[in-house]
Order: sequence, then structure tokens, then C-alpha cells
Amino acid sequence: MQKNILSEKFIVTGTVSDQSLLNTRQIQNHCLSNFSLETKIKDDQFWHLEDYNTIPYRQHIQWFQDYIRDHYRAEYDRTTVPCVGIRSLVQQTGESINYHNHVNPWDLENSPEISCLYCVSETNEPTYVIFKYDDGRNKHRLWKQEIKHNQFILFSSELEHTITENKNSGFLVNLSTHYQLL
Repeated sequence: MQKNILSEKFIVTGTVSDQSLLNTRQIQNHCLSNFSLETKIKDDQFWHLEDYNTIPYRQHIQWFQDYIRDHYRAEYDRTTVPCVGIRSLVQQTGESINYHNHVNPWDLENSPEISCLYCVSETNEPTYVIFKYDDGRNKHRLWKQEIKHNQFILFSSELEHTITENKNSGFLVNLSTHYQLL
């Protein structure tokens, strides 16, 4: 008997090592300094991306992407290659993010296979990412993952997800990166 896996949906969580030179405060400041109407993603076909801001390259972001590539390759024997650009997701107090995914149905070739949220802000009140998925006959299942400072959440880009209301007095800042696999 041989079992073949036809598709896979996953969520992987982890934290960046304290030994890394990566500075979450610098990434947070970079995301906030690029938080404006000019950097908001404006795409009529993908209204859900209006919550995201495009942000330019920064060395600490490159170090984060290198960290993800190296650790993902060591654990799963596949290499992540950044695609789609770098985004930030800044939630103000009382703001939540609607359900969406990161796959562009009109451009599947350039759509990411893996998405990543990396929390760079320190918060007191918990906020969650809720993933919606189907598992065969088990429809409309949910997985709830808390967002924590210095924690990354890697997940299949086709997973519908929402981020619950930010109940903190300050901004909730997440770096959003996307990858294809080799």
C-alpha cells in the first residue's frame, strides 16, 4: 500500500532566535514610517489588500527572509524564494482585518505558495489570526493562532484568514512576506 499526498495546507509557527542581529524595533519603525495613503495597496480586483502597505527594502527585513529560508530548508528540505514584494499590516486600536487569502486567481504563476506574518510590535492584549479551511467532509473548520511579539506564522497562501480586533492602546504591526518554493 502506498499513500500519496495530493495537497497540503499548513501553519508553521516559530520565533527568531535572540542570537540573530534582527531588530524588531527597527522593522516596526520602518513599517510605521511607510504607513500612509500613498503606500496603501490599491487594486480594485483585490479589495482585501487595501489593508496592506508596500514597504521598501531594509537590511533587517532581508535578514528575516534569510532566517525563514535557512530554517525552512533545514526543517522541510525546500527553499523559500521571496516574491510579490514586502508588505506591512498595521492595525490601529479597534481595527480588525477581514477574511482574505494571498493567491491571485488571475495570476497563479506569480502568486505565493507560502505567506508569513511576523509580529514586530509588543502588545499587552492578545490578538489572533483565525484560519478558515476545509478538510474533506469537515467543512468550515477554524484554527486560531495568537499573534505574539517576535513570532512568525508561516501558512499556505490559499488559506482564508482574518485578524481579530486590536484591543491594545497602540498599533499592532506585522511584517507580511510571501514565498514560492523550490
